[in-house]
Amino acid sequence: MLVSEVKRFVLALLAAVLWLCGCGGQGGPDTGNSGVVTGYVLTAPVCPVERVGQECPPRPVSGAAVVALDGEAVRSSTLTDGTGAFHLTLPDGRYVIKASNVGGYVSTASEPVVISDTPVHVTLVVDSGIR
Repeated sequence: MLVSEVKRFVLALLAAVLWLCGCGGQGGPDTGNSGVVTGYVLTAPVCPVERVGQECPPRPVSGAAVVALDGEAVRSSTLTDGTGAFHLTLPDGRYVIKASNVGGYVSTASEPVVISDTPVHVTLVVDSGIR
């Protein structure tokens, strides 16, 4: 696939996810209790060769799709901002927070979370594809 075809595929996939979950609104049962999950989506590696003593930290991913999954159901979704940050408000429960990379190399990262009255913070690192 060409890079432009991959970008169109990722954008179409993101549009379908947002449509299915109500354009980014919160889903799931209204139990009256909700919590917040915040975090960052980063990509790594970002240097073709990493050497001892030379830092090559992960970089933020702007525009990454982030979804909260309850089993197979998407309960909420958002896109990361320019710093790779995201914020979701969800009903109390167990979810898997999943991020999808944007650009030429498609990859995902996920983290199980328990949402309650205590805020949750996760950092998801997607594969940059550099080898």
